[in-house]
Amino acid sequence: MPFRKRISKTEIEWLAIEKYKRCGKRLSFSDIVNRFGCSKTKAQRILKDCCSKRVDNAESRPAPILFRLPKRTKPQLYFPSIIRADILENLRNRENVLIEPTGLNLSSYSNNPISNALDYQKARYFLDVLKQIRFSPLCIHKLQLQLSINSEVYHDVKHEFNKYNRVKVHLERIGSVKYLIYPNGRVLVYIACSDTPFKLETDNDVSFLFAFLGQVRDRLLYVLSDVRERFVPSIMDWRLLECDVNKDVIINDIMQLTLPDILLKAADRVFRLYVKSLHDKSVCRCEESLTVDLPISLALDEIRFPYKSTIDSIKHAVDEINQKLDSPLNSKCNTSSVGTNREK
Repeated sequence: MPFRKRISKTEIEWLAIEKYKRCGKRLSFSDIVNRFGCSKTKAQRILKDCCSKRVDNAESRPAPILFRLPKRTKPQLYFPSIIRADILENLRNRENVLIEPTGLNLSSYSNNPISNALDYQKARYFLDVLKQIRFSPLCIHKLQLQLSINSEVYHDVKHEFNKYNRVKVHLERIGSVKYLIYPNGRVLVYIACSDTPFKLETDNDVSFLFAFLGQVRDRLLYVLSDVRERFVPSIMDWRLLECDVNKDVIINDIMQLTLPDILLKAADRVFRLYVKSLHDKSVCRCEESLTVDLPISLALDEIRFPYKSTIDSIKHAVDEINQKLDSPLNSKCNTSSVGTNREK
């Protein structure tokens, strides 16, 4: 291939992504030489430059487009930063081994200072994540919504149905939405959005969620050919059956490779703490699965303010007690005032 004077970073990034997705291998200087016909020295300089952060005129620091693993190799191998978290997640799964496999007892190595130092470091990372969870915004994903429509509309949907339960399925790309339309007029709407959960911290966040649900309803109107909106009810009449609420803490590469995945089940509640890859970054996600079965507006209030109903009940009980305590005092005061008037 003829020599090229200028090689853009975008071309380097696409080459790294293409090679990793095609064969799962990393980029080296030989790939640059073979693709662009440059010298070894220039290829190494280009790769090194793609891993460094530079300051532009606006004094901002754009993220590097390539990264290297902590373990040095010869020659140096590079990964695309845009899917950094996915690469580290694959590496984590690939190097995952059994703890105390059959025939080997590792308890005798518990006094090893190196092992103790590693365990201490893991515990420290885990504690740091737990401390940051309380400051992370509350989010919601994996929503399961339900609404009811006229059963006659089912026959107007131009989709093939399942031969077992005769449900018709329609998929939409916005937020990974799936519609299940049943012959009796029941419609289930599944919204995954695990990679991009919706925040619930402020009223603006809730408004943004309702705006997205408006788009979901608009797609359903199109699927059902309900141009005049006679069959699909308002968003406020939809019921939220189940959902997952989560808080995410951004973690670094070492944390992604060392933090454990935890699942806790208590009564009818399920808590999960696990490492989640978001393609260009990774987070430690604290997650709880909820069964709500309430209208969407009431359900969101219940999720955002879980103790509001309890506090209202306590206030109501206190008011009733105060009224009962005040009534004997008022009657006693009235009796004493009547007696005084008689004496006069």
